[in-house]
Amino acid sequence: MLGRDGETALLDSLLRRAREGRGGGVVLHGEPGIGKTALLSYVEERATGFRMLRAVGVAPEADLPYATLHQLLLPALDAVDELPGPQAQALSVLFGRAHGTPPDPFLVGLSALSLLSLWAGERPVLCVIDDAHWADQPTLKTVAFVARRLDNEPVVVALAARADEGHDTDLPALRRVPLMGLKPDAARALLAGRRLSDGEQRRLLAVTGGNPLALLELAGREPHPDGAQQPPAMTEELQRSFLAKVMDRHAAELPLLQLIAADGSGSVDTVERAAAALRIPSDALHRAEIDELLTYDGTRLVFRHPLIRSAIYHSASVHRRAAIHRALASAFDGQADQHRRAWHLGQAAVGHDERAAGELERSAEHAALRGGPAAAMSALSRAAELTAEGPRRGRRFWGAALAAVQGGLTAAATDLLDRATREPHLEEADRIALAAVRAIVAEFAGSTEDALELIRPWIPRALRIDRRLFTPTIAMYGDLGLRANRPETWADLAGWLGEVPLNEPEDEVLRLLHRLSLRRTGHLLRRPSSGRAAGSDEGEGSTSLGTAGAQSDHGGFETITDPATLTLAGGVARQLGEHELGRRLYREAGRLARAGGSLGALAWNLEYQAADELARGRFGLAEAHAEEGCQFAADASQPNTACRNRGLLALCAALKGRPDAARLASEVLAEASDRKLCDAMAYARRALGLIELVAGRHREAARHFESIGDWTADPPPDLAMGVLPDLVEALVRAGENDRAIDATTRYEKWTGHTPELAPPTTGPEPAAAKFGVAADLVVVPEVAALVARCRALVSTDGGADGHYAEALHLYAMADSPFECARTRLLCGEQLRRDRRRNEAQVHLREAADSFRRMGAHAWAERAEGELRATGESTRPRTAGVPSRGRTITRAAHADADEAARARAGAETAHPRAAGGPTPVEVNGEAASREAASRAAADGDALGLFTPQELRVSLAVAEGLTNREIAARLFLSPRTVDYHLRKVFQKAGITSRAELIRLVLAERLAS
Repeated sequence: MLGRDGETALLDSLLRRAREGRGGGVVLHGEPGIGKTALLSYVEERATGFRMLRAVGVAPEADLPYATLHQLLLPALDAVDELPGPQAQALSVLFGRAHGTPPDPFLVGLSALSLLSLWAGERPVLCVIDDAHWADQPTLKTVAFVARRLDNEPVVVALAARADEGHDTDLPALRRVPLMGLKPDAARALLAGRRLSDGEQRRLLAVTGGNPLALLELAGREPHPDGAQQPPAMTEELQRSFLAKVMDRHAAELPLLQLIAADGSGSVDTVERAAAALRIPSDALHRAEIDELLTYDGTRLVFRHPLIRSAIYHSASVHRRAAIHRALASAFDGQADQHRRAWHLGQAAVGHDERAAGELERSAEHAALRGGPAAAMSALSRAAELTAEGPRRGRRFWGAALAAVQGGLTAAATDLLDRATREPHLEEADRIALAAVRAIVAEFAGSTEDALELIRPWIPRALRIDRRLFTPTIAMYGDLGLRANRPETWADLAGWLGEVPLNEPEDEVLRLLHRLSLRRTGHLLRRPSSGRAAGSDEGEGSTSLGTAGAQSDHGGFETITDPATLTLAGGVARQLGEHELGRRLYREAGRLARAGGSLGALAWNLEYQAADELARGRFGLAEAHAEEGCQFAADASQPNTACRNRGLLALCAALKGRPDAARLASEVLAEASDRKLCDAMAYARRALGLIELVAGRHREAARHFESIGDWTADPPPDLAMGVLPDLVEALVRAGENDRAIDATTRYEKWTGHTPELAPPTTGPEPAAAKFGVAADLVVVPEVAALVARCRALVSTDGGADGHYAEALHLYAMADSPFECARTRLLCGEQLRRDRRRNEAQVHLREAADSFRRMGAHAWAERAEGELRATGESTRPRTAGVPSRGRTITRAAHADADEAARARAGAETAHPRAAGGPTPVEVNGEAASREAASRAAADGDALGLFTPQELRVSLAVAEGLTNREIAARLFLSPRTVDYHLRKVFQKAGITSRAELIRLVLAERLAS
């Protein structure tokens, strides 16, 4: 440990934290011989009282899914049966202990986390992986998943890896420690006793750069000549040194050592079978003479240093290595060894070899099922290289690219897609699929504009070849058009889909998409009247809902099991005003993604759910969704998705009036601008605009809103039109009434008064006609209310009262409490200016209470300021007569009691067993209880919780146990227990029944 004081102090601190119940991890990076393994040995020696798990990565297993994880967890597998059923099944199937469907990678990650948490129940755990750059990608992703969730687990993860070889080991949750060469004093101390002159020591230090292994191995050898242009690469020099020793002492065993070096599995039986096929004596395996080169732990043969293995392997000629790999392929004859057999056949093949290519393709299919996309990519890529020209070769390349996308390997995916594109014999369906994969790469990690242009030429052909197979791609085109501020996509889709008969249940998504494209291109969708055939002539400029599928009961969605397709369909439904359908599709997509562990699809889905909850004024839940989406997007290597979710977090902060909102929005805006993400920029710019609007800086607010897109364009972009109600308010307050009138007119035309739910009639006049819409057209209350509010703002003829009344009447049937409160605020401000103070106070008081309940504190302060201007003093929230919100909350608490008792069940009497604190543990939390009581009285107790605590609380309210919550949120039960204790303390409660009652009451109140 000479010269490694900083590194050893860091390792000691990790062990100390783990003994206190807080885990963490580190990855030691450096060149061969720099001392990585020595530091791992140090931390193992210092980990007294720890349970140990150890693994070593080897190159031949670098593409074998979960090979390194199996090594690491092997001593703990006896505890698998104590895990929840799905997790126990996942690990049992993964490691060949049971038969079943191969588990999803993120279910494997959750299962590994739970197993480590369980194993650390009595003593902390140290996990060590040496040569982690040769660990397989699924193992590294599992380690990253686990490491991100160790804050409350007594588990330390320590990896050692080379920075420039094998797989990338820069795992975000692990602290990266680059190891440099020893400083002169430490190097001289290491060389003490080697009888080197000062000059020899200086030259050796200069040549080796202070590499400890090189210093020891090369000491006393002929030094590198001073006049050389550049010194040899140290790895090559060390390999030559190791090989010279092997040839000097073990020349007779060299063929056997070459075979062991090529094998990688470390299995003595495999080596002996291959040695027999090659007629190589293997008796040295059972003697001690090669022990200085190999270790054997009873299960695996491992070289003492990877450079020894590398030197021996590369000492064999190319033809000799091919013969060795063929023998090893024959030695792996079991079903469980399919991947190893295919890999060795691929290494042995020269030129085109369909037999080896077929084996590799089958191996890739198996790897994909086991959640090893990196292994599938490697196998398919090699299979394509061994395939003769033809459709099959190109198909294997784009299959490898798709596996790379699924594994988050964007650079590799791009290279493979380029290779597939150059193939001359791809069939048309394969080229469509290839374009779709390219678009997915661009959407998640590249440019949305590029993604749009990649698939645009292929949509008409996809509809002609197999519209159901390519439904996700067609729906993605509409989604990309919205995100990229490209409204012409709606005209494209209206034309293309209008030429296709969409009359089968499986066409449900495309029917919804057709309806939306017609609406966005100015068609007024009418309800089909009785006696009129669907699809009959409706007159110029209008289209029957029947022709676009509105008569459907949406039964076609029941057969869709792809989370991405359901999420896209939910987004289309929401834009059409079918909010409940959209939410049902979002929830089902999220459920499927969680059940399958598809965190990439889940991260993307959570953005939609967060945006929907924002629109409903449920900021805490929106924040919880967006925060979780950010985390899962990082897990799934989707930087664009993470940026979008951060944009929603910034918008949440702005709506809640947090002081850091402007900083968060500016950071998102900078990142989104670099990535050219129009939708994420729109989130950030709306956040900045709302901050200025509520502060009364109206011109600055208008500037932010207008920068989202050109609302005067024809056709106008969706993102720009979505903020027009905000812009109208800013323009009116800035004195730009003419522009505000123009914006209102554009918004009316764009929406077409298109709510899907017609409001109730008043007297004999049909409601649609009452709001200026033909009686057989459909109306969405949320949208029509915004139109009415805009009309009220620009009204100069005394008609504002009627428009505000229309808007509030519509909001009574909608689920938009924030926009309703804003409308009441604007109405109250208008009434105050008209000196109608009593009427103004009613609206302003209601607006202030609504904003407080939602946690929109800046808006509440604005409403309260207006209320004071009417002559009414605002009193402290805990004094005086309860507000309507408090009255509702108390009534809701009463209504929730019985449901809470039913859901809590036996856990109420045993909060410790249920995963919550005992009454004794929450005694003494007087301040927390007092704050919780005030929040409960104000109907905002859930606002005290962090997003993670809110997620846990909502899951408890569904009656889930800690184990079930852990599985849903991809946490360990111990972490769920930690968050639940925090919830109990903050809310001042002592049982799950009280928590359930609190959650249900707040839901009823809202």
